[in-house]
Amino acid sequence: MAAFCTSKTKIDYSIGIISVFIYTFFIATAKSIDPLLFLPVIVQAFILKVDFKTVLKQLLKVNLFIGITFLILLLEGKDQLAWLVFVRANLILWFTLSFDFDGFKLYGGLQNLKVSNKLSLLLFFTVKYIDVLFESALRFKEVMKLRGFKPSFNKRTFKTYGDIFGFLLYTSVCKMEKVEDLITLRTKGGRLLPPKKIVAGYKDILLLSSVVGVIFVYYIK
Repeated sequence: MAAFCTSKTKIDYSIGIISVFIYTFFIATAKSIDPLLFLPVIVQAFILKVDFKTVLKQLLKVNLFIGITFLILLLEGKDQLAWLVFVRANLILWFTLSFDFDGFKLYGGLQNLKVSNKLSLLLFFTVKYIDVLFESALRFKEVMKLRGFKPSFNKRTFKTYGDIFGFLLYTSVCKMEKVEDLITLRTKGGRLLPPKKIVAGYKDILLLSSVVGVIFVYYIK
């Protein structure tokens, strides 16, 4: 997984998860674009020393779908809604990606928050094997190039991509089942990590306060 922070910054990932949950819910329900919405992102960038280039590259990969929605709304004459959707989606993605959650960080944070172990494991596997799928897909892409495969709008291309997608899903499910068996055999109660006490430092408090403070000011204006 890419490193989204230029240097290691100690922050409790349980606080990070709470911040993401509150901020994304707030942004998703915001009815207008306001400069206040950007404040938590700025505070987060300062605290985590975010590597802007790395996050931006990841953001651009998913902006194709956001851009399509944006254009459709513009063509329908819904300019204000189009910009609101565009800003909302990008703020949520930027704030979430900047934490650089991997499977273990996410699982550990959820366990510290006393979240169900089954739900924590489900999210762990989801995050873990999205990376596995992407890595496998990139390897297949390189192999196809070496073998001279050139995609085009025909049945052969669709069949090839369908076979690859099916194989990727099959291998991912097999790997997940193996890891599940290992967890059952080598852990107590199926827990990857034991829950720990949440210790909030001044950076954690500053981040969470920026989110809560912005919401408070936004709704009393």
